[in-house]
Amino acid sequence: MRRRSRKSGVGSGGRLVLDTSFLIEVLDRGRRDLVNVLAGYDEIIIPWICLYEYLYGHRVGRRAGREEVLERKEKVEALGLVYYGDQKIVENALELELELTKRGRKIPFSDLLVASFTLTFDADLATLDEKHFEFIKDRIVT
Repeated sequence: MRRRSRKSGVGSGGRLVLDTSFLIEVLDRGRRDLVNVLAGYDEIIIPWICLYEYLYGHRVGRRAGREEVLERKEKVEALGLVYYGDQKIVENALELELELTKRGRKIPFSDLLVASFTLTFDADLATLDEKHFEFIKDRIVT
C-alpha cells in the first residue's frame, strides 16, 4: 500500500473520504489491509454519492433484495459518517469542473463530487480509482 506524507497523512489523525471503489474492496472483497487505513484517521467521511453507487451496484448489478441492501447500507454507515453535503460542496464541485474542463479533462460527475468532498474537508482520499483523481493524487492514500 502506498503512503504519502501530508499534514493529515496516515496515522496522524485528520479526515479521510472514502470512494466507492474503496467501499467495494473493503466490504465485498474483504480487503483487511485497507481496513487498517481507517484506523489512522479521526474522521471518516462517506459522500452520499458513494453510498448510492455502492447500493445501486448491489440492487441492480447483483439483484440484491431490499433487506440485503439495507444490511449493506448499515455496513457502509458503520465505517464512517455518510455526509450529504451543503452549498460549499456544490460550489467547489462547479469550480473544479470548470477548471478540469479548461484543462481538457472530464471525469464522471460522481468522482467530481468525491473530489469536492475531499478538497472541501481538506481530507485524504481512499480510492482505488486513481485515474479519475490524478489532479489530487497527493491526497490519495491507498
